[in-house]
Amino acid sequence: MLNIISDTIRFPEALEGGRTITKVFNTYPYITSEASIAIQGFDYGFSNEEGMFFRCTIESKCEVISSYRVKVTITFGLRSREFDKPTDATINYSLLLNQNYRP
Repeated sequence: MLNIISDTIRFPEALEGGRTITKVFNTYPYITSEASIAIQGFDYGFSNEEGMFFRCTIESKCEVISSYRVKVTITFGLRSREFDKPTDATINYSLLLNQNYRP
């Protein structure tokens, strides 16, 4: 059976380069054999005073760490010439799970 979980990760405003958030999903009583992640969208930006030159990096991965647990890791980084801009981000994603019911 295919199970789809929609979720959002929020990166608070910070003066850093890349930042990573990890979440673990417990799937009991469903045994998870495969997992994939799909980024649905993201929202980021600078004000007009901070300039228009920037680079954004978003990486996502997931792994089945046990029969009933899936780990999702998302990394976000945004910079102009240096990592000196206070930025925040909201990233929406879907977690796709191939599961079987085992009570």
